[in-house]
Amino acid sequence: MNFLPQSKFLIVTLSLSLLAASCAHEKYQAKPLDPTQASAKLLSKNVTSADFKAYLIKQGYAEDQLPFAAWGLNELTWCALYHHPKLEVAKAQLALASASLKTAAQKQNPILGGHIAHSNQANGDIRPWAYGLNVEIPIETGNKRQIRVEEVQHLAEAARIDVADVAWQLRSQIAKDLLRYHQNMATADALKNELAIQTKLVDLLNKRLSLGAISSAELSAAKLRQQKAQFTFANEQAKLAEIRSNLATDVGLPVENFNGIALKPLNLDEALAKQSALLNIPDKSRDLQASALLNRLDIRHSLEKYAAAEAKIKLEVAKQTPDISLSPGFAFEFGDSIWSLGFSALLNLLNKNQTLIAEATRLREVEGAQFEALQARIIGDLGQSLASYQASLENAHGLKAQLEAQEQLTQKLQRQFDAGLIDRLDLTQNQLNTSLLEQQLLEAQFNSLHAALLVEDVMQRPLFDDFSMLTTMSADVHHE
Repeated sequence: MNFLPQSKFLIVTLSLSLLAASCAHEKYQAKPLDPTQASAKLLSKNVTSADFKAYLIKQGYAEDQLPFAAWGLNELTWCALYHHPKLEVAKAQLALASASLKTAAQKQNPILGGHIAHSNQANGDIRPWAYGLNVEIPIETGNKRQIRVEEVQHLAEAARIDVADVAWQLRSQIAKDLLRYHQNMATADALKNELAIQTKLVDLLNKRLSLGAISSAELSAAKLRQQKAQFTFANEQAKLAEIRSNLATDVGLPVENFNGIALKPLNLDEALAKQSALLNIPDKSRDLQASALLNRLDIRHSLEKYAAAEAKIKLEVAKQTPDISLSPGFAFEFGDSIWSLGFSALLNLLNKNQTLIAEATRLREVEGAQFEALQARIIGDLGQSLASYQASLENAHGLKAQLEAQEQLTQKLQRQFDAGLIDRLDLTQNQLNTSLLEQQLLEAQFNSLHAALLVEDVMQRPLFDDFSMLTTMSADVHHE
């Protein structure tokens, strides 16, 4: 019986060792989703946890500032950045893009091959055995790997911008619902004042009816107005629970846990002055437009997508140069020792990759057209939001002038009442007129604040405070 020579054992041993090394891999770890556990996690979120406190300290808050006595827009935004599941989706997508970057940078693995054969020595072979080992080493040409990395880098940056964009969307929605909350509170107070005046009018008319000074129809009309004021006031109060529920959803907390949060009051005059100082100045729209067209998150995202399309074209152009594969080998064939060096490359005589180059070029044209369309939409949205702000501001100024005139009339009537020239019914009716005008002004002022938020939303960055959420968000993502 013939035995394999020692050299053959060496080749087989080397082959098996290389195969064993190449077969080493990470073990699969199952991670099934448990709906019950997931829902319990969502319902357990709260603002008193040690992890959330550590997160806020990381963002620059001192330990003695925590927990917050009252929550404003910035505090609620930090809460959303920590708790909201929508942001976790964007972060997971960013992690996927980062993993793709590592994959793109990897070199191709060599290929190990071998063979063994046995002859019946019918042709007088010296040995009956033939065996060999060869390695195929792929070599990328045309700088393809670096170009592929460049493409994925732009896509990863676009994914990072998507995280900041989601963070901005959360903050924007919180700002809108928080303003609705303050408007609801202010409107409810104004309606409560109106109801008190309507009730006083009904009481005065009741006395006059008992004296026969008015008809019952006049009293009935006053009672209807009182009932309408009562209904409007109750309806406004009922909205509060819905608004707080929306805010809880905005920040990613269960309603029960959010209801324990005290919200900061709104200084209406200060907010109006701050927004007017920024927006109500000549030629401000040009500065805002220039900033939006360069710095908006979706603008930056579109630029990264366009750059990725550029890299895609470079990659397809580079593929016109075929990759090379070297195949060194060593074999013993029926007693002879043979070494070899193979060489292979794709001959692109019929297809020089023009089709894929043309497809990548069309993709770049699509990204370019989308970028221009985005800029055009931004210009339109910004112009419309600024026009809406100016209109609401002018309306508020007009109503404020009317209210000032009404207050002068009130002072005049008060003097007449003190002199006995008019009765309390006339004075109370004037108070009602003042209350109704105050409600109109209040609505106009909040409309102005809402319009200013739309301008801020078009800019996709905070305009009326120094909250550096986007910068912090970017840094925070890189440390995840």
